[in-house]
Amino acid sequence: MKLAFISLVGVSLLFSCKSTPDLAPVDPFELLDGGAALYLSVPVQSNQDFVVSAIQKVSDAAESDAKKIAERLDTAYIAVGTNGELQLSATGKIPQSFLGMAFNEKKGWKTEALEKQVVYTHQQSLYQLCLPSSSNAFISHNIEPMVKRFNKIAYSDQTVSEKLLSESLSQSEYAIIHDNNSPDIIMYSPVPQVFMRSMLGSGDVKTPVESFVAVLSQYRGVTDQFNVKFILNMSDPRTVKATVALLKTALFGVPAKVAQTGQKQITITDLPVSKARLLSMIR
Repeated sequence: MKLAFISLVGVSLLFSCKSTPDLAPVDPFELLDGGAALYLSVPVQSNQDFVVSAIQKVSDAAESDAKKIAERLDTAYIAVGTNGELQLSATGKIPQSFLGMAFNEKKGWKTEALEKQVVYTHQQSLYQLCLPSSSNAFISHNIEPMVKRFNKIAYSDQTVSEKLLSESLSQSEYAIIHDNNSPDIIMYSPVPQVFMRSMLGSGDVKTPVESFVAVLSQYRGVTDQFNVKFILNMSDPRTVKATVALLKTALFGVPAKVAQTGQKQITITDLPVSKARLLSMIR
């Protein structure tokens, strides 16, 4: 997956638009599309090393510049579509100066008006960026639906037909990502097979997995490794025991524990996942 948008959002946080105090507060998670293949909630301040490395990977930014970008982000929500297209919606402490200096044609930006908002299109990556308030920034290859959702909330514009994310996900799915009050990265996928190999670090594990949730916490303070709790929700309870055996074989030699934790659920704990493996999912 391509995450060049991280560097663009970082630039946006350094150089933002004027304050709009009359707007209603907008939950950044609501702006993402429903029907994505993967959702992530990233508490940036507790995962700065990972975010900095991700920024460096996609933008070739110097470490010092990547740190300046990460320092201005609070929470980042990411959606990966079934077609591989990405969206990011973030909150942060966004300064309100140097807008014209940052987003102009000389620096590769094209400016246009879209649905009451100013949108900046990066002419090389074609990512579109919008900074409609002093605390919201979002980016996508197709930003119009996100802009419309922002207006729907901020201006109470009930003429907007775009669904908010809370109208597309079930309450339980929404809560998994949105209600993340921990310092950990949370991942949820309703289309899990695409990501199983990257997460498990083994060959293709073809099992009837319906969805997965992963909780990624720093491994004993080691910045280049995560300790992962991986919860697999199976589509058929009759396959659970066989899948447990298959996973134990696939993870042989890895200090992880695999157990059935429900009629249709398997939980893998103490699964070590390196930062490099996670970054390999960023293409």
